[in-house]
Amino acid sequence: TKNIDGWKKNIARYDDDAKSNEGRKQLAERAKEAEEKRELAMMRYHHYELASALLQIGIVLASAEVITGMAVLGWLSGLLGLGGVVFIGIGFLAPHAVHLF
Repeated sequence: TKNIDGWKKNIARYDDDAKSNEGRKQLAERAKEAEEKRELAMMRYHHYELASALLQIGIVLASAEVITGMAVLGWLSGLLGLGGVVFIGIGFLAPHAVHLF
């Protein structure tokens, strides 16, 4: 009976150990917080990737405008660059605002 009482205490401690924060309930809570941080980081990542792509395409179009002299390419590259800057801001300030993926 002495062993059984010890085992029951261990079971209770494994389930909820507020002293060391290593019980099942505490670990589940920490895991949920880590998941939320991961999701936020992933949303930011997608916005930054889109911003990077827009900026790179804008740079290529600006280079093509210099070579060809077509003003339309210059305007288009400026708009794409502006879109890239907007997505950088969205990713940094409000990653939940626009759902891409």
